[in-house]
Amino acid sequence: MNFETATPTDHFISPLKDTTPPDTPPEEQFLQITVNGDLPLLLPGANLVEIMKLSIGQVVPVFQMAPWVMGLYNWRGEMLWIADLGHFLGFAPWYNQAEAATRHTVVVIQPPYSATQPADEPPPTLGLVVNAVEAMVAYPISALQPLSAAISAPSISLEPGLLPFLRGCYGDRTDRLQLVLDGTAVLNAMAQT
Repeated sequence: MNFETATPTDHFISPLKDTTPPDTPPEEQFLQITVNGDLPLLLPGANLVEIMKLSIGQVVPVFQMAPWVMGLYNWRGEMLWIADLGHFLGFAPWYNQAEAATRHTVVVIQPPYSATQPADEPPPTLGLVVNAVEAMVAYPISALQPLSAAISAPSISLEPGLLPFLRGCYGDRTDRLQLVLDGTAVLNAMAQT
């Protein structure tokens, strides 16, 4: 048998190549979620940490908190606040909805990574209870429509509590508006109450 020996100039693995066509506009990824039964929202992927299912018995209630705070959950050895996103945004609380369940879909979020964040200070993290998680989707950054397009749409009824937390909207293939939620604004507002 004759084995060839590798020299330092041999390349066994070629570097990854970007196969995106050069004229493709930059995109942002989102997690498509629903609250209040069927209201579609897009949560920026930069805020996403984890998606999990919790039973209501795993959440320890904390008294004298805002009504949308469901309690605390032991997550990776840390205490994670669990909040009802729909109730926070001005909709009916989860327990008053027709499809109220004993197991909840929780989306864990935190602010996007920042190089200026001190290494010894973990970013604030929060678990948001949503009705459903649909899919990961991507939209061109340049296609983001102003919020006025969503406000004037007859098919969407927007609660006033939702408006300060929206960045804009995208139209999908079925011409249904997808509202873009500002995850960092939600985190900041919840932390102040």
